Amino acid sequence: MLDFTELSEDGIEFEQMIREMLFALGYKVFWSGAGADGGKDLICFEEHKSIFASCKRKWLVQCKHKAISGRAVGVGDLGDIVGACRHHQCDGYLLATTTYPSSAVISRLEGVAADPRDNLTTGCWDAVELERMLSTAELWGIAQRYLPESATGWKIYASERPNHWTANYRGYYFHIVNRIGSECMAHLPLIDDELNRLEWLSREKFPEKHFMRLRSIYFDDKSGCYTLYADYMHPFDSKPVMGNEEFEKELEGEWNVHYSIKVRDYLEFSDHYDPDHYDFYDEHMGKFLLGLSR
Repeated sequence: MLDFTELSEDGIEFEQMIREMLFALGYKVFWSGAGADGGKDLICFEEHKSIFASCKRKWLVQCKHKAISGRAVGVGDLGDIVGACRHHQCDGYLLATTTYPSSAVISRLEGVAADPRDNLTTGCWDAVELERMLSTAELWGIAQRYLPESATGWKIYASERPNHWTANYRGYYFHIVNRIGSECMAHLPLIDDELNRLEWLSREKFPEKHFMRLRSIYFDDKSGCYTLYADYMHPFDSKPVMGNEEFEKELEGEWNVHYSIKVRDYLEFSDHYDPDHYDFYDEHMGKFLLGLSR
């Protein structure tokens, strides 16, 4: 069971966690500025594509972290929902909370959604819903980053292919692929060791805010060799300490372990940035599945 009291009491980490969850689910997310309680609201763009007529919805997301006090979210915590949505030109309102909404809040949200004058859709992610969402393959890595005490251990999810899995471990999100075999548990000790190597490299040899992120592992059953795909992440305004080939030489280890490194820059405060953004995976999935170099 996830323990949301691990999040900072000021609510900032909760807001960041919700933002990263929305990013990971494929939405465009922006900070809207400080809300009525001093916290930051989020603006989320939802797009539905159709061959007939695509549509968009703009959501105002308010985050209420009450896990430490254990209190329900009350009507007084919300402020003027309709006014805030009008101000940001939103047609959807989402309440995210680490506890639960009071009955009065539920009635308030239902009333807003039912009023044709407001033309608003409302929703609520309470602690139960957040735990359900965070326990999925796409989001468990986020749970491990923000809730390291309660979100521990391996989470491995099967795919539609018997030789392909998605894994969350130690705050990383990555793929595991066999050339042929349908079993992956034997790879876990090696992956653990390689994560230790990547973290040591990030800690001992990189400047601040330079780090490695594991993206995928491919095992060639016939040769017994592993290919590990990792990204070296560095701030946009800071030069990388090495190039792709230099990193691959630096990470040379056992005869059967090889790396495919990609050097990437990032804008830390961009509304589009997440260390495990789907863009870092989607464009290379074909190579991850076939064990090809990037």
